[in-house]
Amino acid sequence: MLTTPAQKWALYDQLIDLAAPNQTVVSFESGRFWIMVASSAGGVGLAQRPGSDQPAPSPVGLSLKEAAAWVKSWDFDQAAVGLAVINAAINANPLTGPDIDAFNFFQEETIGKKVTVIGHFPYLENTLKDAELTILERNPRPGDLPDSAAEYVLPSQDYVFATGTTLINKTLPRLLELSPKAIVTIVGPSTPLTPSLFDYGIRALSGLIATNTPQLAAGIRGDACGQIFKSGTRKVNLLRP
Repeated sequence: MLTTPAQKWALYDQLIDLAAPNQTVVSFESGRFWIMVASSAGGVGLAQRPGSDQPAPSPVGLSLKEAAAWVKSWDFDQAAVGLAVINAAINANPLTGPDIDAFNFFQEETIGKKVTVIGHFPYLENTLKDAELTILERNPRPGDLPDSAAEYVLPSQDYVFATGTTLINKTLPRLLELSPKAIVTIVGPSTPLTPSLFDYGIRALSGLIATNTPQLAAGIRGDACGQIFKSGTRKVNLLRP
């Protein structure tokens, strides 16, 4: 259980330990919605920005280990950079898995089940139309619940899909604590695709990896939120054995 601050930070420390101290950050792209980092080992990592209009800090020239530690920052732009660095460290090794988003992957399995999605992803209402769906959102749209409802909703859920940005804002440990009976999947481009997260009761990881770095960088600079899903990337889903 992730009940104490030390236990919650241990999840982050485990991710930081995946970043090699003898490798460096060699390039950095930051747009309105996304951050991309490339490592000297050839890995490319993504993370979503928290909505700030200020420039994100550049980690270029830092060791992966030093920059990855930024993920623990309470400056969420800096934390997003740190998470992108962690993802670059993980993605230096080839990743394989079903090329499909998590909601379609689990669509049949969630029919008739209580499902909560943390973060309002596109097309949720259509993809999970046969589930008893609840959407928690920091900026709720009509029909959503505010993210503070997690304390009341999650303990009774069968499936929980949490956006990877919950690592940036530090809510993921509490969300896992609230979901002991649920099948939990971490979703979105910010998701670290590492089996080490399965130690915390997570069932699946659904993320995005770069297949064409120049195309991806252009999409990030173009400031169209959905552009990175259309070119230069591939979805990857990792399942707990």
